Amino acid sequence: MKSFINLLWEAVSRGEHIFMGSQPAGRRWIVPPSQGNVLALAPHPDDPDAVAVSLRLFHSAGCRIRYAVTGRAHGGVTDKYAHEMARKLGDLPKDLQDYKSAIRRREQVASAEMAGIVDGEVVFVEAAAEDESGDMLHSLANARLVRNLLREQDPDIVLMPFGADTNTGHVALFKLLGDVAQPFAVERQRPLLALFARDPKTTSIEQQLVVPFDGDAARWKASLLRCHDSQMQRGIEVRGHGLDERILKLNRSIQTELQSSVIEPWRDECLYAESFQLELFG
Repeated sequence: MKSFINLLWEAVSRGEHIFMGSQPAGRRWIVPPSQGNVLALAPHPDDPDAVAVSLRLFHSAGCRIRYAVTGRAHGGVTDKYAHEMARKLGDLPKDLQDYKSAIRRREQVASAEMAGIVDGEVVFVEAAAEDESGDMLHSLANARLVRNLLREQDPDIVLMPFGADTNTGHVALFKLLGDVAQPFAVERQRPLLALFARDPKTTSIEQQLVVPFDGDAARWKASLLRCHDSQMQRGIEVRGHGLDERILKLNRSIQTELQSSVIEPWRDECLYAESFQLELFG
């Protein structure tokens, strides 16, 4: 893990795009480390699945993968969907926001089980302070929660959405990690590498690490995203397409943009990519 982080950080510090895959395919390619702890730190359920291909690469190489979700995210479920689900299951929700949060958590658990890469159960963090949508707020109390979570999970690498984003939940968790990551890394005397992912709502990002993937991986990823049915249906109602199509459209755009701007050629069969901006703490 130490050599992987050092090689990656040295390359991006020189301004290079680095590609990660299971096998080297050129001068700028790097293989994942064979051991270590990787944490998908998610503002919402479904965020781990937006970077599922990268997480599977780390898992296949031998890393331990954990998911931690910090927001209840009930604002992402429409009243109509929650009431229809309650009727379907014969439930009588006492609190609609709690019921919506439970829906989203069930979806993330189902997706994690389908993925088959997560070590242990999905961790759901109860925020000390949240906004009206159920997103963790940027506060001192929540910073303590995030630092305690890092101590419990002891990650070498964290994957999460980048903070230059119109989604307030993404922005808040990005700031919270920024508050606690450096003292955490110094405290344990080991660096922490953050991989900040490009999201459909990202407004600006340096795409320093790129993970190309093919159609088979795209279909697997889409199956995970479809586990989040509340988000699938909301996307269809609001945007005319589901969460799976939205994320894969972004991944196709990343591939198209970078294919024309970097020297290192990609394999022809890799029509999609996840991309990340990096920060090293400690």
